Amino acid sequence: MKLDSLDLLACPACHSPLALQVKVDIREEVENGSLHCAHCNKDYLIRQGIPHFIRPEELTGLNRRFARVYDWFSYVYRPASTLLFAFMGGEKRYRREVLNRLDPKGGRVLEVSVGPGVNLPYLVGAPGVGEIYGLDISLGQLKRCQGFTRRRSWSVDLFLGNAEQLPFKDASFESVFHIGGINFFNDKKKAIEEMIRVARPGTKIIIVDETEKGARAYRLTSPGFERMFDGKREVINVPVDLVPPTMVEVRVDYVWRGFFYCLEFRKPW
Repeated sequence: MKLDSLDLLACPACHSPLALQVKVDIREEVENGSLHCAHCNKDYLIRQGIPHFIRPEELTGLNRRFARVYDWFSYVYRPASTLLFAFMGGEKRYRREVLNRLDPKGGRVLEVSVGPGVNLPYLVGAPGVGEIYGLDISLGQLKRCQGFTRRRSWSVDLFLGNAEQLPFKDASFESVFHIGGINFFNDKKKAIEEMIRVARPGTKIIIVDETEKGARAYRLTSPGFERMFDGKREVINVPVDLVPPTMVEVRVDYVWRGFFYCLEFRKPW
């Protein structure tokens, strides 16, 4: 974790500032230590450069189930994703179809559910993109992402956390986006509210996930997908009704051959 990132961090429970407590010499980055919330009297460990704002064993519901699934799937996520997009006509084309909608204005970009970093090659060095931050509920995904960024010498700070309780101060990012996962969060409404909270006024927020058509396709590609819901999976609808009425420029498009939706809106100035 970069020392500069401390200015952005807040307790995910109460949003109070965090104090850095390190067990090693302070340099430009912190590999191991902890972050202390005086209000909650709670410590969040930093392990191998990744602050841990959740304990996987304390997760519940679908959050717990999918965190475990993605821990395992992290080993094959990147090649599986590349193969899937190859059948559709090329990964670069389709990822840019979504990422080109961002409006970062040269500022900080937060990817909620960063996974193993499959979107990073289209963000690092892109026009208007400043510092990049990534959060995920799966430690396995983050470890794959960290290895990926370090091999390329990319400066991307990563955080283990829950999208429904983001560990950042209000109005910290000029661009916030999420691709894949929100359909099966425990609390989609809370996750959307949190993305809005940490966004600066005027920020465009983008949320992308599978349509019902896309979820049904998993029956062919991932036979165990439906079993994760014990036969009780809800039909997927675009969560546009969960966007607060105060947001502006609300828009829904269907992307990636209709297998995914793209919900975008802007936080008013």
